[in-house]
Amino acid sequence: MPKKILVLGGGVGGVVAAKRMAERLRGRVDAEITIINDTDYYLLPPLLVNIALGDIEPKQAQLPLSLLERRGVKYVKAKVTKIDPDNRVVETDQGKFDYDYLLASLGVENDFQSYNLGVGYHNYTLDGALKLKEALRSFTGGKVVLVAPEPIYRCGVYPFEFACQLDTLFRKRGIRDRTSITLLYPFNKPLEPLGPEAVKISENIATKKGVECVSGIKPPITIDDKEKVVTLSNGEKYKYDLLIVTPPARLPKPFEGTPLVADTPTGKWTAINVYTGRSLKYDDVYLPGEHSMPYVGLPTAGVPVHFTALASAAAITGDLLGQPVDPAQINAMTCALDYGDVGMMFNCDIKLDLTSNKAAWMGSCYSILTSPLGRLIKDLFYKTWLATTM
Repeated sequence: MPKKILVLGGGVGGVVAAKRMAERLRGRVDAEITIINDTDYYLLPPLLVNIALGDIEPKQAQLPLSLLERRGVKYVKAKVTKIDPDNRVVETDQGKFDYDYLLASLGVENDFQSYNLGVGYHNYTLDGALKLKEALRSFTGGKVVLVAPEPIYRCGVYPFEFACQLDTLFRKRGIRDRTSITLLYPFNKPLEPLGPEAVKISENIATKKGVECVSGIKPPITIDDKEKVVTLSNGEKYKYDLLIVTPPARLPKPFEGTPLVADTPTGKWTAINVYTGRSLKYDDVYLPGEHSMPYVGLPTAGVPVHFTALASAAAITGDLLGQPVDPAQINAMTCALDYGDVGMMFNCDIKLDLTSNKAAWMGSCYSILTSPLGRLIKDLFYKTWLATTM
């Protein structure tokens, strides 16, 4: 009987892990790899910004998951509803699946219910990006407010980056002189997690572009969509004509109520070994997703998920092959930013503390490029990564 490896999620973590395991096991071990996802395509999330800005069409940010079948990976379109690690079963709207190894990378739930964020525009889903694209096309000037009410959300640099991109967009359209851009932001300073150098550069760029950054906001925050006003916890009010929101990240529903989850100061997240992505309670379960990154001190972003997924894939294939494997977990993280007319790249050195089961990276970030060239590098990186994903 073949060993059943079940991969949940057709995003960065699931796709790179399925590909790596298929490459390593094919012809060497009798294994059946199945990937389950609720859409039939992989979509590169950073390119949602480009869709919203009208730079690319959705098809240019997608790849069909069926491409993995040429590597021997079976694809099933289904929505995961429940994970039962005690019985090695995953429930979906298309039936139940059992496994010998489970690798789950289900991203995060984007919370649009809290703070009434659902009344704003966003680009955290394909549908959201397309609606924001139309809103930007019809916008002729006024007050633009971007709000990120909590510090844990997908891609930490995004709100500040997008505010700067809007400045460039509005200048090109000739409406910047009648448009204000205000960013309501949970950190004390722009890009604060990346350290003082990033803060200094970002504050200078914000000043140059005329982007008002209101930092250090805290819940409760209210949004009145009838009056079109955001009210902060200190009573300050910000009127808007166009509201763009960054939803807080939450634990995906299939994990709720399972032993895979642990309480942390930042919420409920799946608990993993920082070195391999393996569950702390189940040796046959690996959880290299954004839903695990806060638990080990990493950001909810694609780069750490990518490396953790590769580490998990190495551990699973190592078990099946009976070979010791260095998981090659992440030791550095590069963050590329597009500010509309200039690009910035930061590198963060990462140290894994296996004793505390944490990854330390804050305070170890430094600029490696601030130039219009940075925008091109970022664009080439994502398009090349997408082209070679499958």
